[in-house]
Amino acid sequence: MAEHVRPDGYMKDTPRAGATDERATGAKLLLDSASERLPTPDGVALAIMEAWEDSRTTFYQLSQLVQTDPALSGRVLKLANSAAFSHRPVASVPAAIMRVGMQTVGQLAVAFSLINKDDIHNCPAFDHQQYWSRCLLMAVLSRGLGEATQLAPPQDLFACGLLARIGVLGLACVYPEAYSDLLAMNPPDLTALEKQKFSVDHNELSEAMMLDFCVPNALAEPARYHEAPERSGFDRNARPQKLVLLLHLAYRLSEAAVHGGDAIEADTAVLDSISARLGLAEGEIERISNDALAEWREWSKLLQLSVHSAPNHQQSQRTSAGQDEQSCGSTQMLRAVVIADLNCAASITASLAALNIRAERCDDSKQALRLAMEHQVNVFFVSPPYDSFIRAARHSEIGDASYIFAVETSADTEFEAYAYDIGADDVIVADLPVERLEPRLKPALRMLAQHEGWHSDRKDLHHIAKELALSHRQQEVLALTDQLTELPNRRAAIDALDQAWSHSLRSQAPCALLIMDIDHFKSINDCYGHAVGDQVLHATAAVLKQAVRRDETIARIGGEEFLLISTRLNLREAVVAAERLRRHIEHATIDIGSKVIKITVSIGIAAREAEMSDPEALMIAADKALYAAKDGGRNRLGFFADGKVRLLKQ
Repeated sequence: MAEHVRPDGYMKDTPRAGATDERATGAKLLLDSASERLPTPDGVALAIMEAWEDSRTTFYQLSQLVQTDPALSGRVLKLANSAAFSHRPVASVPAAIMRVGMQTVGQLAVAFSLINKDDIHNCPAFDHQQYWSRCLLMAVLSRGLGEATQLAPPQDLFACGLLARIGVLGLACVYPEAYSDLLAMNPPDLTALEKQKFSVDHNELSEAMMLDFCVPNALAEPARYHEAPERSGFDRNARPQKLVLLLHLAYRLSEAAVHGGDAIEADTAVLDSISARLGLAEGEIERISNDALAEWREWSKLLQLSVHSAPNHQQSQRTSAGQDEQSCGSTQMLRAVVIADLNCAASITASLAALNIRAERCDDSKQALRLAMEHQVNVFFVSPPYDSFIRAARHSEIGDASYIFAVETSADTEFEAYAYDIGADDVIVADLPVERLEPRLKPALRMLAQHEGWHSDRKDLHHIAKELALSHRQQEVLALTDQLTELPNRRAAIDALDQAWSHSLRSQAPCALLIMDIDHFKSINDCYGHAVGDQVLHATAAVLKQAVRRDETIARIGGEEFLLISTRLNLREAVVAAERLRRHIEHATIDIGSKVIKITVSIGIAAREAEMSDPEALMIAADKALYAAKDGGRNRLGFFADGKVRLLKQ
């Protein structure tokens, strides 16, 4: 990929640290602290992901891995033979991987493994089917737009479209109850509420998770802004911004299709504007949309996803509420199954029917266990031979939530003792009269009601624990964030510097430090007031966020001082970049209502030297260089080299 150099000296295609700062305090913290609850690939997908990160992995090895999963093999073949490739059809997995690309196969393996998992519980407002159905349509649309615009390999855009909204799934997994409440509100700006509640929004988390899944920066960062292209900060005509627009167009079209039926409709003016920016011919969007809808239905069948809109959430709530009200009746709580021969089962089901309890007969004890696992039954009537069933039930997760009657054709004291010994709750005869059966059901009702209460209490405790964990994470984020500028604060900066120093020692990579101070900031406060001074700090932070790379940390360390840490730049490169940054800030204007304020900064630069014993020594060296720059007239650079401070000539 060509490197487009920006006016401040940093590569435009290199992701910026504005997102990094937020990842360090929001999305990355979530990745680190809640990794066990975030959606993750498993099985073959995990092995493929690990393999393609290893530079020693061969094409043959990856092919062998893919072929161990027949479903993944079929999906890779389908993509390789899709309209994105005009070559002759391929029939072998190695040929398909060669056509699609090893990296894309890895990303698809991750996405497809996540589609087939539904580990979200207690988040009723999240529709797993509709979520992935829309992601799938967005993937197909993104690939079609990629073919037409040539902005990126179409197969890469297909994988990117599948994962662009993975942060929604992530938040639903980590905070199911709280996130369900947010979704049920259907707010006009979901990301704002997410940020307020979780200190991270789904777009930030999507970017972090995509990078964690080894999606390239060049796609992960544009994907972050697919909902709101105007927030990206990319140059209007740069390739990253056009990728943002492409993904935004796919997002808009997929939204219209999923919520509006088969026909895709969207704001004509918006479509025309985006089409012009992307260089699409008239009628191209309609063609791409129609082709995408047809292919979407094919993919949906392959992945067993619904292409229909999700049910109305309020209606679902009303249905659930109605079911809960119905279950409050005494015997309505009981859902029975009879495992017995026809004659025995007929007698028991007739007695239960007289008590308004519906029962069904099962020939197979495995089927009965499955019904219990799915919470469709909770009372069992079992006739001999019953040993294996009762033992299996008592040693499974349904044991505490089921009541088991052992059924015998005639009263037998020895039989009763044995039945109780292996785990039956009660013993009855098959022809027990209704008036004698009813009181025998009362212990079952009490036991199941107690279990429901215990289960409800456990859910409440689980919910409280998650709320406490959420509050703890939010406090961690607040403790590491400067609230005025939303940059990491001094504490976070010191932690980042320690990590950068350790990394530099281990890998012998550079470790450069820039300390920036706004010149004459006190006079701004004195002249305009502290409120305007705060606005200047916030605006300066915004400029700095735009100007640094993803693997660099920018922080406010106090007052009008900012700090930048880089593990890529040596001293010479840091001086060049700092000078361009100084000029960028010098030429920037800050609009404060009716006032326009121009500022300058002095910058001190230092890089790790063999004589420096620890990160504090590096900080002291950069601080000395900063004071030299201020004493030298401000709006200039000082740098520390070979134990001495020097000024950059103007």
